[in-house]
Amino acid sequence: MGDPPPKGGGDKAVDILPRLAAAVLLVVTSVVTALAGGCAARVGSREILRPQLTWLGEFTRPAGAAFPSLGSPDRFGSISGLAHDAASNHWIAVIDDREDSRIAWLSIAFTGTGLDVSPVRMQRLRAGAGVPDRVATQADLEGIAVLPDGTLVISEEGHERDGEVWQPALLLVSGQGVVTRVVDFPPAYQIASSTSGLRPNQGIESVTRTPDGRLIAGLEQPLIQDGEVTFDHGAPGRLIEFVPSGATFRAGREWTYMLSPTPRIADFEALCGDGENGLVDLVALSNTRLVAMERACVMDERDARAAAPRAMNPVSLYLVDLTANPVRKTLLLDLQTIADRLTPALSRLENFEGLAFGPTVNQSRTLLVVSDDNFRQSQKTSFLLFGLR
Repeated sequence: MGDPPPKGGGDKAVDILPRLAAAVLLVVTSVVTALAGGCAARVGSREILRPQLTWLGEFTRPAGAAFPSLGSPDRFGSISGLAHDAASNHWIAVIDDREDSRIAWLSIAFTGTGLDVSPVRMQRLRAGAGVPDRVATQADLEGIAVLPDGTLVISEEGHERDGEVWQPALLLVSGQGVVTRVVDFPPAYQIASSTSGLRPNQGIESVTRTPDGRLIAGLEQPLIQDGEVTFDHGAPGRLIEFVPSGATFRAGREWTYMLSPTPRIADFEALCGDGENGLVDLVALSNTRLVAMERACVMDERDARAAAPRAMNPVSLYLVDLTANPVRKTLLLDLQTIADRLTPALSRLENFEGLAFGPTVNQSRTLLVVSDDNFRQSQKTSFLLFGLR
């Protein structure tokens, strides 16, 4: 018998063509209350008083699908983070594969025929001067941000393997895939013991850059001493600020981020491995407002011991206000409410864990949501595109 799939699940996938659904406005009435104080999120050069998401399109492929545009023998998939690179007008994806850490450049476009995604280049990471080789080549890559000079900031989640520990860190990476510098997290966020500190493989899942140049990183799960997320209650997570300091960054402020309870879904009443609801990515709308994505994995307890149990991934997007501590968050979208607009392969959603600004559509910004297929045949690589206004 196999173990339940961690952080994802689903039945065997089939090949799916890109799909363009009718543009349907997702009116976010709950945001009005959150913004009653008059503060505004900024996207580009304009203020957003009442952020709204408009459904635009989907691109889905089964795990292991071939992409002739890539021309690389390396496996493509298991995307855990995504960010736009303005210099190349491509999107850079981090591949969550500790065997061979790498990143990929993607061409993403939205046209009259729908959303199209084509990986065009893959780059393996390697260690620069003074950086241990394993930190670059065996990293647990999760979140990514792009600096104005083209430097990539990629989060190492913090993990254990064969008795060794990879502590959480922000890796500064050149466009050629060289890890030039490692930014450590404060001692409180290290993997330390069974009673305190970071939870291995449930650590620094997200990183985003604010317009004023700061980095905000988020924990997927609470520190061990802060309790656990359950079906009955949430628990306090953390956001950590990093401010520019010469050629590197230093830790700054911290915020408490209250994680919501794991959703209860009829017929899916058991947890996947590491399936508790958690914060999986962030994208900065302004210096004080973020979009956050929380995701869980639940499965049908009637076949929990099966090699490939039926599983689904509840996923929600929130507007986050950093002017308060704990931060204030307001529900923007529960993805289950648009499941009927997605292709049948996403009827139980997918292991969505990446957020990024997408291509401009009708002179407006868009938001991309991307899934990590874990290189499992039962899962899919999916991109969802929403208009953001």
